This record gives sequence, C-alpha cells and structure tokens, in this order.
Amino acid sequence: MYLVRLRRKGDVLKIKILGAGQQVGKAGVLVSYKGSNILLDYGVDVSGEEPDFPISVKPKILDAIVLSHAHLDHSGALPLLYVSAEPRLYVNSLTMDIVEVLINDFLKISKYYVPYEVIELYAMKRNAININYREKIDLGKFSLKTYNAGHIQGSSLIEIDFGDHKVLYTGDFNLEKSCLLRGADIKPFKNADIVIMENTYSLYNHPNREENEKLFIDSLLEVLDDGGVVLIPSFAVGRSQEIMCVLAKYDVSYPIYLDGMARIISEFTLQHKEMIRNQRLFYKACSMVRKIKGWRSRKRAIKKPGIIISPAGMLKGGASVFYMEKVMDDPKNAVFFVSYQVESTPGRSVLQSGIFTSEKKSGIVKARVEWFDFSSHCGRNDLIDAIKATRKDAKIILIHGEKEYSEIFKKYVEENLEKEVYLPSNGEELTFQ
Repeated sequence: MYLVRLRRKGDVLKIKILGAGQQVGKAGVLVSYKGSNILLDYGVDVSGEEPDFPISVKPKILDAIVLSHAHLDHSGALPLLYVSAEPRLYVNSLTMDIVEVLINDFLKISKYYVPYEVIELYAMKRNAININYREKIDLGKFSLKTYNAGHIQGSSLIEIDFGDHKVLYTGDFNLEKSCLLRGADIKPFKNADIVIMENTYSLYNHPNREENEKLFIDSLLEVLDDGGVVLIPSFAVGRSQEIMCVLAKYDVSYPIYLDGMARIISEFTLQHKEMIRNQRLFYKACSMVRKIKGWRSRKRAIKKPGIIISPAGMLKGGASVFYMEKVMDDPKNAVFFVSYQVESTPGRSVLQSGIFTSEKKSGIVKARVEWFDFSSHCGRNDLIDAIKATRKDAKIILIHGEKEYSEIFKKYVEENLEKEVYLPSNGEELTFQ
C-alpha cells in the first residue's frame, strides 16, 4: 500500500484499483473519501477465451458510479452491480445508448457464462442519470463534472471535487482532434490534485494524422482503380464513423458500404450532434454510405469495386468474417486494418503470418494487407503534454498500460517532469492524507 501526504491535511482519501492496474482493459477504480464511495468504470476483458471481470465491489456501498465511455473494457461489468442493488449511474445519454447495444451484443455472442442477464442491464439503464459535458452535479459531500475526452463519441474525462481534494480520471482519452471528434479538453488537468490516467501508448507516438489519412486514401484508390474490393474491418463505435468521415473528406466516389452494429451506432451519433467536431462532414459521410440490409446486399457489395466498413475490427466475428472469406483469395482485393490487433486474434494472425482462419475457411490471404494507425488514444507526446498541464504538486497514477512499458514511462515522468508517479497493480490501494 502507498501512503502519500498532500499539502492539505484532512481525512484519508483512498483510491483502490479494481482493474486496469499494470494491464490494458478491464478498468475499474474505487475512490473513497469522508464516507463517500465513487466507482469509476467497471469493465470486462474479452480478449481471452472467457470474459475476465474486475475485482468485486459491494454495490450497496456506492454513492455513485460514473462511466467514462461505452467500450466493454470500461462498461461490460456494470450490470453485475445491479443484481442485488440499484446504485446511481452518471453517464451521458449517447454513451448509455451505445452501452445498451454493446452489452446486449456481448450477452448474445458470448460462448461462456456471463454472471448477469438482460434484466440487470435494464436495471442499470433505469438508474442512469444524464450528465452533460461541463455540467456540475452536486451530490452533497462531493460534486461531479465531465469533459470531452476525445476518444470515442460520448467519451468523458471525469472530475470529482471533494472541496479539499480534486481527482481527475481520464478513462481513455485523446488530445488530438480527428475528423469525427474534437481533442480532449485540457482544462481539468490544470486543476487536479490527483490524475488517474491511462498510458496505453506511453512509448509510442502515432503518425501525423493528415499524412496518415492521405496515405490511406492513396492506397485505397490504388486497389479500387485496379478493380478490387477493399474490406475495412473496423470497431463499430468510433472507428467506423471516423473512417466514414475520412472517406467523405476526400470525396471518395466509389461505393461505400456500412455493415453490422456500425449502422445503429452511426444513427445514435447523428442524434447527438453536439458530440461531433464537424457536423456537416459527418452528415455528408452518412449520406454517402450504403447500409447493408441483409445477405443479398452483402453478396452484391463484393461483386464490384467498392469499400466495405464492417465490424468486428479484429475479425473475431460479425459480418467482417464473411467478407474476409470472400475477398481474401483475390490479389486485386485488399484488407485495410485501421485498429490495433490484439494478440491471438484472427486480425493479428493475418498481419503477422498472412493466414486467416475462421470456422468455415482457413488459408493464405492473397489480397493486399495493410495496417493504418487511426488510434483514438493519446500517443507518448500527448500523454506528456497532459502531465505538463497539471499543477506542480499534482500526483499522477498510471493505469491501463502494459506493466513493462508503464514502468519505463513512470521513470521518465519522475526524472524529467519531476512528478510523483504511482503504478499500482490490481487490488492495490493508494492512500492520500
């Protein structure tokens, strides 16, 4: 256990890491002060064979749950808390809409036992309280405020103000603007006593966004002009809509098809224009895509040069598997990955070995394979800029990063930015006085 002394004296402030400690995903952080308990995110790790949940917490002790964004590694364990209680959940309405879709899909496709059912998801939704960006909600002993995190539509930085201590939790965030979203709001970093921040890409800088977009478009047109089909396996939330906007920005004239959950997520996003950086561009992107409505239209989409945007982004399931089975044998076609490919996923196998395996097909991919970095996380320099924006005496807690990389980053921040930095593992509790 760490014991840290802040300048101000008072009651003990505790921060317990329930998930994402020295690992990526499965986020969960419990903040306790003066009898109040606030849970920040509660996710599930679906990268392995079985779902892996964070350390348990008693829902009846919780005064508030605050959700940073919809991705399952931050939201997927939340319904567990509604089996025996009904704690209040603070979340913006767009995130709640997306969470409902993602968790319903998780329950439907999971091959293993999930310790909650749809009824708990409905209880969670029933107890959701909307919180808009920069809206202050006073809950007596503390107040909550959220800010744009720039990660996916609806993603939030979460600020907890106890009066004498101010805690900022970043969830996943991105300072760089994209075609779809504004960059994360830097203001809350300047006021925080303690910053609990992700450091997924602490040793890696992403390529220049504009240059990456142009390389992507040029590569795309090479394939299309040669008569090929380009499959873009993409996450349903965020990445699919970003790629749509990139295609609209460069006025790509070939047919663009949108499949899977990306269709409904795009509809939700249209209903929340305040979350979008360039509303006109997103409306244009939505008008350009042709939504796949069934197997007949899927088969038509692969017969002529065109672009298919479809989940799952790592080829673990969804319609992208069908398309991959159809396009992989023709060298004229291409598969352009635009998301990180986790170890042991079919997408990672394609990138590393050139072999694709599904339930129906296995073989060498003859189609052109490329990977483009459209990450929605901060790179190393942006993480450093966020820390530089904090007060001189602010404490930094690093989570949501691989242990080896996080240790290197921790040392750099301590030595070069002269900050107190903590790298707790799951189950550890930081105590501030």
